[in-house]
Amino acid sequence: MIEGKAITFHCRLTSPFHTARQTYANLAKCAPFILGSTIRGAVLKYLIEAHCPEDKIAALRQLNDPQQVAAYHLACDLDCPTKPFFQHREHIWFTCAALDEERFGSVTRIALSRRTASVAEGGIFNVEIATPGTEFGFEVFLLGPAAPLVDTLRGAVEAVGRWSGLGGHRSVGFGRFELLGQPQVDEFDDRIAKELLSWRQPNPSPTLVFLTPLVLGEEVGLETLTGERLAAWLATQIHRTVSQVSEEKLGPPPIERVDFRLKPEFVGRFSYERGLRENRLVAWQGSRMTLHPRNGARLDSEQLAIAAVLGIGEWSRWGFGRFCLQQGTL
Repeated sequence: MIEGKAITFHCRLTSPFHTARQTYANLAKCAPFILGSTIRGAVLKYLIEAHCPEDKIAALRQLNDPQQVAAYHLACDLDCPTKPFFQHREHIWFTCAALDEERFGSVTRIALSRRTASVAEGGIFNVEIATPGTEFGFEVFLLGPAAPLVDTLRGAVEAVGRWSGLGGHRSVGFGRFELLGQPQVDEFDDRIAKELLSWRQPNPSPTLVFLTPLVLGEEVGLETLTGERLAAWLATQIHRTVSQVSEEKLGPPPIERVDFRLKPEFVGRFSYERGLRENRLVAWQGSRMTLHPRNGARLDSEQLAIAAVLGIGEWSRWGFGRFCLQQGTL
């Protein structure tokens, strides 16, 4: 197992929070979680604005390709704490932070026309929010060469909560939060060992319950999806995640068929590097899959535990595709 750190943050909102899930004519619904990409983007934005000279920030704003942005930071001659987050990007994983929907409320806002600086037509709308006082938590995994970034990350998250915030409407004070005590720092292999306790179960056909949306690849094809096709795709995604952190040469799990109950939905996230919104078809949280091994084979519990913690599928480094174990079948 690759060495690294697992940092757990416990936080509480000190102002309203909103991130768009669905937008109607006069209502913006809030997603029940803070995306890992939102947290990552806020951390990078703070580090860049706090440590990069204005001329370099201006140059960065002219770039919209992630590879160009990363190359610019890597080529920078300054001793900047931002650089390692691009240099070791493949070794840094942010999870999503779940929000309690029972604490959701709404506020009324007025949209202004940029052309006239007056109220836009139909510009009064309601914004669903997570209310101040809502508690949430998330994890960040700093693996391999990224492990020494614990103190930099801790300071950046605290500064984001106090000064800049997360999500939408930050210019009017949304998204501020405070840390509830010092973040908990564990060894990554200890975090996996803790997760593994729930996967040592006698049921040879475990049921996965997704805690965050799973991005479905184009090859999944919901209209003609079968249990066999989903099994092949799922085995590939689990193997892809595990192979990035395991030193053992493990093959894909021997899944023959998957019984599934999916909740299709579209999810968008703002790409910090591209400066635009990206949308994907997902299986929404609460989707379930029961795995049936091939020819009586047993699934490797450690493989499933690693995939459960880190997530599978596209955007897994930002908290998508995380799941837990449910006993029994669908």
